[in-house]
Amino acid sequence: MQLMLTPTSPYARIVRVALMLKGLDSECAMHWVDPPSDTPELVNANPISRVPVLVLDDGTAISETLLIIHYLERRKPDPSLLPSARLYKELSLAGKAMGLVDAAFWIVFNRRFGGKNADEGNTLEERRINAIKRTLEELKKNPPHAVKGLPGLGQLALEVALEYIEFRLPEFNAFESGHLTQWSKPLRQMEAFHLTEFH
Repeated sequence: MQLMLTPTSPYARIVRVALMLKGLDSECAMHWVDPPSDTPELVNANPISRVPVLVLDDGTAISETLLIIHYLERRKPDPSLLPSARLYKELSLAGKAMGLVDAAFWIVFNRRFGGKNADEGNTLEERRINAIKRTLEELKKNPPHAVKGLPGLGQLALEVALEYIEFRLPEFNAFESGHLTQWSKPLRQMEAFHLTEFH
């Protein structure tokens, strides 16, 4: 397998961490690409020119984070990122986490490519800012379920989402809540998260 990715993509990082947690990282080569430049290999694998893309040994290319996770779960069911004992909790938390990633990523790219005044009077940006604030507030009031052993998909995705916001949009103070800071500690200490930190 080959994973096409960028160092700062939260979507790709979720897949990278999943590969490591499931013990599949030794079977997958990392191929670094540049989506804004339409790297030819990336465009050939995914005409949308977006990462991550997982290219299987037979040449099949799977794009989109959650679809890749679905494939990895099928390929190696154990250990599972969606354990049946807490399946609904993981799916619920994954939904919030991916919403945070989507909103934060949109803001970052809008500011990067829209110029210095991209966020002035931008209704879409305001909606995404408010979505992040509401979600972070909800997580402070109702902290996610504690990490015990292998994290599930929701826990994994939320940790990446919070670290991405901390990395790219520090004004949101994603870890302002002591509850979230404490919740995050065991994840940050895991090799899979430590080795894939945003820089």
